[in-house]
Amino acid sequence: MATARPDSRRFRIVAALDESEYAEIVLEHAIDQAARHERVDLHFVTVVDRAARVDPVRARLAETVLHGLETFGTSTSDWRSWMHVLVGSPAVETTSLAGDVRADLLVIGRFGVHDPRRSLADRMLALASCPTLVVNLKEDVVAPLCPECARVREDTSADRLFCPEHSTEGPLHIAALVSRPPSTRGGSVW
Repeated sequence: MATARPDSRRFRIVAALDESEYAEIVLEHAIDQAARHERVDLHFVTVVDRAARVDPVRARLAETVLHGLETFGTSTSDWRSWMHVLVGSPAVETTSLAGDVRADLLVIGRFGVHDPRRSLADRMLALASCPTLVVNLKEDVVAPLCPECARVREDTSADRLFCPEHSTEGPLHIAALVSRPPSTRGGSVW
């Protein structure tokens, strides 16, 4: 039995695209990750709640994916793409597909106004059997920096991160700038 060379293996990505206006952001991140590899299998998946919705959703998914590949894709001819419209629970169906295709990476989104106690992204993370990239909107994640905290960081060269109002008593958190290690020429730095 012939064994494949390690560098000939295809990198497999599953991208979960919902029907929201944010699906293109997840698609763009999946294609960005694919561009880092020469031989890629891209699986785009949308999960619907009932079989009657499969055909119209398949048409929208095809339009979104083809537009994304034309816009963000590379000219490489060694990419293969599949579109899947599955019926059931988004978390279960998406992570099952990732397991079935032996995905190297699952790309999902965390958008919209959801109950944080019932986050779909959190359920997918719990079920995923491969590394998972969670795409979020930067504006939704980062709170504005308090001007006093900014002054403390500047004045202490980031030895202290927060002003007295935003500091908490409790465990010590240490931050340090780490410079790039010397070249290891592909070897381990550990």
